[in-house]
Amino acid sequence: MNSSSASLKAASNATFAGSALLIILSVSLFTASHGFVRGVGKSIHPYEIAFFTSLFSFAFYLPWLLKTKFNAMRTNKFRVHFIRAFFNAGAVGAWYTALSLTPLADATALALTSPLFVTLGAVLFLGETARLRRWVAIGVGIFGALLIIRPGFQSFSFGFLYVLLSIFLGGGSRIFAKYLTQWDEPITIGAWVALLQIPITFLMAVYFWKWPNLIQLGMLAALGLFVGGAHYTMTLAYNRADVSALEPFNFVRLIIAALIGFFFFSELPDAWTWAGGFIIIASTSYVARREAQLNATKSIAQEKIL
Repeated sequence: MNSSSASLKAASNATFAGSALLIILSVSLFTASHGFVRGVGKSIHPYEIAFFTSLFSFAFYLPWLLKTKFNAMRTNKFRVHFIRAFFNAGAVGAWYTALSLTPLADATALALTSPLFVTLGAVLFLGETARLRRWVAIGVGIFGALLIIRPGFQSFSFGFLYVLLSIFLGGGSRIFAKYLTQWDEPITIGAWVALLQIPITFLMAVYFWKWPNLIQLGMLAALGLFVGGAHYTMTLAYNRADVSALEPFNFVRLIIAALIGFFFFSELPDAWTWAGGFIIIASTSYVARREAQLNATKSIAQEKIL
């Protein structure tokens, strides 16, 4: 390998490492926000929580928007942003409902299958290449999900259905986010989804409305700011690397969720949850490793052509 190729490979690896750190920060903020959802979920309906999340998430972007006199909101892809907002609002509503019905670690472990579905979506809609080993990894990950649900061996929780619905809709939202990075900056993508979700989630919540008290309002504000930061760091990461390569770093959610559930809600995941979660982690991490190698090889090949 010549010095030019080595330098290019090192730069590619550094870019991927930076993207990985951003996505880990993103999922950490998302998971921490789920603790706030559990804290207010018994008193406030999940759809209302989704509304306040969107409202305060948009507040996260206001300093940047005011600084640029809202020029950061300029886009030629408004329709795509609008469609993505519906997907994301549905995913948030379904996820918050799941958290009100299912232990935090169980819901999070099952949600770890999201990278597998996002990988499938990236192949179908973004033209990313999938080889046999990636399909095997997806199959192994689905087996891990079945260990968590254990159909026929435990009383089925409707919360699991809401988790699966959230995975489907959230995967669509991530695919749209990756698509939009071709034209818009991360701040534009994050700000638009937060803004457009406000009226959507308000219509979802109005029938169940109950005014929060000051403590609950403070928790909802923190929740929204966490989610706003999570969306921003997520789109920054997607701007630098493929969706399927980054999604496996969701594994940190299981650890954080287990700690939050244990210390704040006295929830202890059983052995099946951990086993299923780590099988999913292994399968998605394998996909991530393969993607990093392929991206580095592709960059070197392009450099040789140039």
